[in-house]
Amino acid sequence: MKLVKTVFLSLSLLFIFSATTKLQAQQWLTNGNTLYTLPAHKVGIGTLATDRPFESRFFSDNYIRVTSLGGNIFSGYASGIELKRGLWSGDELIWTVQNEGNFKINRNDNTVFQMAHDKAWLGTSVDNPLILTINGESIGYTGQFFDGGALNINSKLGGTVHNLKIDGNQMESKTEFHINAVSEQDLILVKGGGKVKIGNTSSNARLSVEASDKFHLNLENKATGGASWKIGVADQSWAAGSGKLVFTKTNSSANATMVITPAGNVGIGVVTPSRTLHVNGTTRTKVLEITGGADLAEPFDLTEETAVEAGTVVSIDPVQAGKLRLATQAYDRKVAGVISGAGGVQAGMIMGQEGTMANGQYPVALTGRVYVKVDAQYGSIQAGDLLTTSDTPGHAMKVSNYEEAQGAIIGKAMSSLEHGKGLVLVLISLQ
Repeated sequence: MKLVKTVFLSLSLLFIFSATTKLQAQQWLTNGNTLYTLPAHKVGIGTLATDRPFESRFFSDNYIRVTSLGGNIFSGYASGIELKRGLWSGDELIWTVQNEGNFKINRNDNTVFQMAHDKAWLGTSVDNPLILTINGESIGYTGQFFDGGALNINSKLGGTVHNLKIDGNQMESKTEFHINAVSEQDLILVKGGGKVKIGNTSSNARLSVEASDKFHLNLENKATGGASWKIGVADQSWAAGSGKLVFTKTNSSANATMVITPAGNVGIGVVTPSRTLHVNGTTRTKVLEITGGADLAEPFDLTEETAVEAGTVVSIDPVQAGKLRLATQAYDRKVAGVISGAGGVQAGMIMGQEGTMANGQYPVALTGRVYVKVDAQYGSIQAGDLLTTSDTPGHAMKVSNYEEAQGAIIGKAMSSLEHGKGLVLVLISLQ
């Protein structure tokens, strides 16, 4: 009986071993290069060796398809791939890549990326944003083309393809680059004391514009009655002259309405101002306050060949029309005035006309306060005395013969001189 039981047990174990071996053999299914390896939990398609749970390998185009069928619209059902990460604690993190009409990438139940056939969205909402980091190259320029960059944007407008390249430091475009070309939104630079630099990188100004052979600013109003103004700093090639700040309504600096020279001279209607303010035209003002001089003068040429000092009394030259000469006789009714500038008191206003007889080298005071050369040998001078010409060339004297002085009076003394020659402040009033 024991022998029978032993034989029966041996046969049973042999049967179980044989069945198990046969079952394991059936779990290996091959068809050419297609291999299912269930005991190792690996599936290979087109390969006999894979180190991944699943691999599909072909020496041509290769697709893996996940299909969902049914419904009347594409968004009704989804097909996709789910990637689940589980912890020993039971917590799970699930990412899905799916086709639901739109292409979506979801994290758990939140869509973080979605793309339709003509647009894409990154981030769940403005209240739940995402950061996109692109590690790209710096923009380069080879021949006629840009290369590199981290982001390349193309669009087509009016038959022209516009390309904008962006990297972490710059934006480059071979065509016009517009900001707010359609909308009327503000362009604001605020925090950090930012600077805007156009054409240069070195200026410390808030706004710096550098240009060569071009105007720096073009201000244009295209509405009815509007106009265009151009502003630029001239170089030696500009008609207005090098270094000037030019304001013009044309494309030529030669037609500048106003210029400012490096020396600070301002020209209005003239591009070569010879004075601090040089106006070619009519100036109109309610009040003109002059703080640099105290008399009204006109420029005259003198017949004298040598230089004549300020404060000198001059008379009309009867031989050379429009010119003056030193006054050399007492009570000279041809007296014209006094050369301005003596005693540190300059002419406040000089009137003349360039290119005509009404111009000259010496500013002659016709009215106002001016220091005058006086000779007191003809009588001591006190404030309030009337002055006329004297026999001392270019000097005035006190009027002692009022009848003879009619028509020869220079003005009224405002300071005194007891004796000798000197300067006396005079209120010019030709009579």
